[in-house]
Amino acid sequence: MRRMMILSALLAFACSGLNAQTTFKKGDVELAAGIGVFPTFAKDDATTVVPPVSARLDVRLAPNFSLGAYAAFSSSEARRVGLTEGTIRDISNKFTLIGLRAAAHANRMDNWDIYGGAMLGYNIPRVSDSITKEKSEIEGPTFSRPAQNEFTYSAFVGASYYPVKNIGLFAEVGYGISIFNLGVSAKL
Repeated sequence: MRRMMILSALLAFACSGLNAQTTFKKGDVELAAGIGVFPTFAKDDATTVVPPVSARLDVRLAPNFSLGAYAAFSSSEARRVGLTEGTIRDISNKFTLIGLRAAAHANRMDNWDIYGGAMLGYNIPRVSDSITKEKSEIEGPTFSRPAQNEFTYSAFVGASYYPVKNIGLFAEVGYGISIFNLGVSAKL
C-alpha cells in the first residue's frame, strides 16, 4: 500500500512538470479515438462482443468552433428465452455509425477544453436473428422492428484535458454509439 502511494505521488509530481498549455486556433486539426463505457444496447441485456469504439477528426473553423467527421462501431449478441412456449431467439447486432459533428468550445481554462454540440449521422445496423423451437404461429406482442439504415441526430457534451502539449484525454456524454465515452485526443 505504501509503495502505491509513493508511486502515485511520483506520477502526480512528474505530470505537474509537464504542464504545457495547448491552445487551438483556426485551421488546427484534432484526431481522437474513444471507447464507450455504457453501450447503447445495454438495455437489451446484450453481451458485448466488440465494445463501442469511435474515431473522430475535427477541424477548427474558429478558435471556439469545430466541424468534424465521426465513425463508430460496436457488436453485441443477445439470447432471448420465453417468447412463447419455449421459443428461443438469438440476435446478433453489428452497429456502425458515421456522421458529421459541429461543436462549440468554451474559452480555454488552463489545459481544459470544454465543448458541446450536435451530430447528424447515419446508422448502419446489421442484425441477424434465429428462432429455434418455433411453433407454427408465435403469439403475443413483439417489441422489435426490422433493422434498417436511417439518419439520426444527437447532442453531446464533453471535456478534454491536455496533460502534455498536443496530447489529451477526453470524456463525453451523449447519444450515439455509447452513452459515455472516454478516449485520447491529439492535436495535429
